[in-house]
Amino acid sequence: MASDQVWEDLNPFRMDQDAINEVIRKAPGCTVCYTKRDGQPVGVWVSHAVIDGELYVTTTENRGKTASWRRDPRTSVTFAVPGIGSVTVLGRVTLSDDPALRHSFLAALADRMSIQGDRRVQWFRHMDTEGRVTGHITPERYVSFDERKLAW
Repeated sequence: MASDQVWEDLNPFRMDQDAINEVIRKAPGCTVCYTKRDGQPVGVWVSHAVIDGELYVTTTENRGKTASWRRDPRTSVTFAVPGIGSVTVLGRVTLSDDPALRHSFLAALADRMSIQGDRRVQWFRHMDTEGRVTGHITPERYVSFDERKLAW
């Protein structure tokens, strides 16, 4: 049990890959980070989807993060689920304007958000635009914290 450990050493609180996947799957969204041209770090909340085991986010061509990721694709993406813990993915984002991928992302997101019927049609009209791009996140490293291991 982790309660016997010195809490300056967080290794006992790390998650295995299954727990990491659980947090990413259950998180309602995530914070993605990028660096502005002047070096200022920025983090913004976005929606995400997992498609065939791969992590995706979306953005539009007119957003600062899009230009920043085109200049420097390094990113970190943080997820949190109360009662389970948090996961930060350090990796790279590859942006794509492929309409089929964009549609797959939006369908996965609509499914996760339980958007159905006429609402779904309206939601797609709003979101499925030519200026929207999909970002594939390629993980290079995970930083995780399993708060369930804090049991006293």
